[in-house]
Amino acid sequence: MSSDPPDADVPQPSPPEPDVGRPAAATSGLSDFELLDTHPNAPRKGPVWLAFALVVASGLMGALIGSSLVGATCSERPPLLQRVLAGAEPLIGAPQRSCTAPQLGGTLAGAIMAAVGTGIVAVLVLRAMAEWRKTPAN
Repeated sequence: MSSDPPDADVPQPSPPEPDVGRPAAATSGLSDFELLDTHPNAPRKGPVWLAFALVVASGLMGALIGSSLVGATCSERPPLLQRVLAGAEPLIGAPQRSCTAPQLGGTLAGAIMAAVGTGIVAVLVLRAMAEWRKTPAN
């Protein structure tokens, strides 16, 4: 009789290959939201919500500024020269203008510019806060 174990001829399974190219959430068994909560350098929820509220408030203030700027410079009343010409020649008539479209454009442009600018600053501040409390490497 031979001294070999009875399972010597059976091939052994190869070790599992490392998970290269897979997201960390797939390899750790955690969802994306759980992974964000457990990451040591992720910003806390309080500052993130505060940054979100400030971006929304900044967008509202930008909309107010844009609307006010267009409202101060746009007049629905025809210019003086057109009114004088309309009085001199009644067939010409003074055209009526509307400031609705320019005011809407100014409102949207002001809101978008203010919110994007504040959002950029908020992201930079949140990243800096995360780096300040970085955990030491083990």
